[in-house]
Amino acid sequence: MNEPMTQRPRFRGYAPGEDNPVLETLLAHRSVRAYKNAPVPEHAIDLILEAALRAPTSSNLLSYAIVVVDDRELLEKLCAVCGNQRFVAECGVLLVFCSDILRHIHVCAERGYPYRGDQINTLFVTHGDAVLACQNAAVAAESMGFGSCMLGNVRNDPPAVSDLLALPRYVFASVGLAIGVADEDMGLKPRMPRRVMVSRNRYSSEHMEDGLAEYDETMRLTGCYLGRREPVNDVEPDYVDPFTDETYGWIEHTARRLGGDNQLQRRDLGAFLDGKGFSRR
Repeated sequence: MNEPMTQRPRFRGYAPGEDNPVLETLLAHRSVRAYKNAPVPEHAIDLILEAALRAPTSSNLLSYAIVVVDDRELLEKLCAVCGNQRFVAECGVLLVFCSDILRHIHVCAERGYPYRGDQINTLFVTHGDAVLACQNAAVAAESMGFGSCMLGNVRNDPPAVSDLLALPRYVFASVGLAIGVADEDMGLKPRMPRRVMVSRNRYSSEHMEDGLAEYDETMRLTGCYLGRREPVNDVEPDYVDPFTDETYGWIEHTARRLGGDNQLQRRDLGAFLDGKGFSRR
């Protein structure tokens, strides 16, 4: 008779009341956009990359690649095409997680099989793999005391980023991750009430209205929008903003952001992906 499988020993923190450094790291996450002029040691980068490479990957297809950027001149150029956010140029290291089907094309051709991954599902798979690896890297970096910030702006000007990183056909930049020694602590940003974000067994929007109102007030009281209002587009020159610092909150900020001209900057992403060999069919 086969011996029963030995249960994997539980780690400390599994039981209520025990310290759990994994949860502590996850629950303490905040984006860091100001870094000290200090490098990230190579041994730390190695561990961060190892953690990234252990992330879940769909069907073990490993549909992503990571470009480690620490060249200051290159970081400045990336900063210029990623919204001129200075933390991109000033972080200790920038990891760019790329959706990558080049290896898939290669192995199919090598074995004489047709490549039939030219469908939109592949786009979801590759981008998902890249984002999961990025999240693993962020948690690893923060567990070692570094600050981090994910960077979707690598998709603002995909041809320029592709050229700067020498990304071939079948590879594009999905998300970046700035890592470095933090020079700020903005504290934890409040999250939407759980009753809005989480349903059980069936999707529910029952608490959307009251939950949004609650979150809007919570975010307004943080003062995080002071001096950071989104512009209102397509209005008359004499338009007067009806919102004051006391009334401008998450709802107005988000609606303006999603309805603003900034949403036009990635309109060409689909055509770019077609040219890279990622089908949207």
